Parts: sequence; structure tokens; C-alpha cells
Amino acid sequence: MMAIKLLKPYEKNPRLNAKAIPQVMKSLTEFGWRQPIVVDKDLVVIVGHTRLAAAKQMKLKQVPVHVADLTEAQVKAYRITDNRSHDRSEWDMPLLSGELDAIFDMEVKFDLEFMDFSLEELKKDQNFEPGNEDDQGKLDEMKMKICPECGHEF
Repeated sequence: MMAIKLLKPYEKNPRLNAKAIPQVMKSLTEFGWRQPIVVDKDLVVIVGHTRLAAAKQMKLKQVPVHVADLTEAQVKAYRITDNRSHDRSEWDMPLLSGELDAIFDMEVKFDLEFMDFSLEELKKDQNFEPGNEDDQGKLDEMKMKICPECGHEF
């Protein structure tokens, strides 16, 4: 754990990530820190700019940090490669459908918006195939709900 004020965002970070900050804040709140911010020996962020920005908005004092022992060339390459790899990923829509169905069947529920999906977005994809008509009904009804007893959103 390291004081957030010691970390320095990389001034030439080419990744524009402001739109992702609210989603990362939700994730950190719900799941906690599962990935540290990776910095170089001078505490300049290599990867984790969005997590750092989210932590600052959440007014956290400390965050988990990994100090990477990399050359300057490795730092630059890692910073770009880590971000670029996300751009190359795609969704296997039938498998995603099955995972969403499983989540919707569980006691603790997360809505599509929490996971940064919309029903309209999923329905637009021609490969999106809910398991059966009951599953499609679950997806159609999936909206943010609030528990009347505790106020927890699900």
C-alpha cells in the first residue's frame, strides 16, 4: 500500500480514459482492489491511470502499488501494450449470455448497467442468444431495483 499523493500520472499517457472512471469506481467499491497500480522506480504510473483517477475521486489515501523493475523501453512498451490488448478483445456472445443468465439466477444480482452493458446493446448483436425464452424474459426485465429493506441496489 502506498500513499496516493506519492504516485505520479505519466504526463504523456496517450490513453484517454475519463469515461471509464465511473465504471472503475463502481468496480472498486463492489469488488475492492484486485489489481495494483504499476509504477516505475520513480513512482510514475505505468499501468493503472484509470484506477488512480478513480481512487482520487473516491478520496482514498492509499492504494495497492507494484513497483516494476523494468527498463525505460520496457516501461513504454508495457504501458502501450497493456492498453492496446483491451482493444483487441471481443465478446463471445453465446458464452456472455450464459454468464449473464447465471448471474441473474444468483441471490446477489448485478444489473447490466453495473457491468457496463445495455439490453439494447446486447440485442443488437446478432450472435446474442439467451439460453431459452425464460432467460430472454429475465433479460427483458433486468432493470435497476432497490431492496425496500436495506436500500441495496441490484
